[in-house]
Amino acid sequence: MSGYLARRALSGAGVVVGLLVIAFFATHYIGDPVYLLVDRELTTAEQREQLIRGAGFDRPVWEQFTSYFGGALRGDFGQSLWQNRAATTVVLERVPATALLAGSALLLTFAIAIPSAIFAASNRARWLNTAIVALTTAMGSLPSFWVALALIFLFAVELGWLPTSGYGGWRHLILPVLALAIGPIGRYTQVLEAGIAAELRRPYVATARAKGLSGHVVMTRHVLRNASIVAITLFGAELVLLLNGAVIIETIFAWPGVGNVALTAVQRRDLPVLMASVVYVGTLVTVINLLVDLAYAMADPRVRLR
Repeated sequence: MSGYLARRALSGAGVVVGLLVIAFFATHYIGDPVYLLVDRELTTAEQREQLIRGAGFDRPVWEQFTSYFGGALRGDFGQSLWQNRAATTVVLERVPATALLAGSALLLTFAIAIPSAIFAASNRARWLNTAIVALTTAMGSLPSFWVALALIFLFAVELGWLPTSGYGGWRHLILPVLALAIGPIGRYTQVLEAGIAAELRRPYVATARAKGLSGHVVMTRHVLRNASIVAITLFGAELVLLLNGAVIIETIFAWPGVGNVALTAVQRRDLPVLMASVVYVGTLVTVINLLVDLAYAMADPRVRLR
């Protein structure tokens, strides 16, 4: 297990280093960085020259990269050009809002998908199974931005029950969480239902029932445990999709998360904040994938023996 953990940690560290390199060169070689930061028509040559010297763009590229890479390893991406504060602080103070949104959507996904998958897999011969499969297929196919706009129109504009945007009490959380969770609920229910149905057909289930175990015990102690291997794999993918989808949802609902601040950094040409956002989110995704791999290895010993 320790060898597997070391290999996965080393692989994750390599991904983070690669992300740092890509973030640097993407902002320095896709157009002139100075013209990404300022409007050429609204600034003089002297102002642009001052910005070049102040930002260190007049130094050789290898010096710029060394300074950037060393600072990034310490979590220092420089000062925000828009807010005149540390870019790391600007990003990190938005993390709780994104964590609240993604975490709530994930909890809602589990709360609905797991019981629905168990019910559908246990009643495959009934019409309710067909209805659940059809509904979850539709839910998993809907784009999150369309769901968000539909929810705003129905519950905020037409019915007036919930606010259209903002960050505050629980009422502000309902619509963005629903918009973010509907797709994962559909996909998670489908995959988990297929896994549970496959496990229910295995001989050990009939053996357990023949021993007098109740259906609840068979499902919770045996079937769900074995089907969780597939669910763990999907969990990592869905959590990454939640983080990616949060960028769109945060923008639509004016939710003050990392995705919103990253988009604002693009609009305001704030490269330090943009680079910090990309690196921190990329690092979080890498850590999530690493944890999922470790959980998968713990659930299935065959993985770590490969």
